[in-house]
Amino acid sequence: MSIWLAIGGAGLATYLVRLAPLVMTLRRPAPAAVTRYLDALPIAIIAALTGPAIVLPNGVPTMGPEPVGAIVALVIVRWRRNLLAGVLGGVVAVALLRLAL
Repeated sequence: MSIWLAIGGAGLATYLVRLAPLVMTLRRPAPAAVTRYLDALPIAIIAALTGPAIVLPNGVPTMGPEPVGAIVALVIVRWRRNLLAGVLGGVVAVALLRLAL
């Protein structure tokens, strides 16, 4: 029974977190600071999730192609202003370097 309470509680919390921005912007436009925060959030989440895996994949600094792929991705995102193009470029760079090594 407690597992179902945990699942229900997690679902409710997720729903409320996703509902908050919608409720905030229904009556009036969101403040500029909130808009900037929400625009930067996806990139910050991706960096927080992938950063440790790139630098310390098993608790040991990597000397493989992953840091090079991350740099390629950053350059492409900076150049093209397109997150998807950067991710694809980084994946392709890592794949080619792994084939070459």
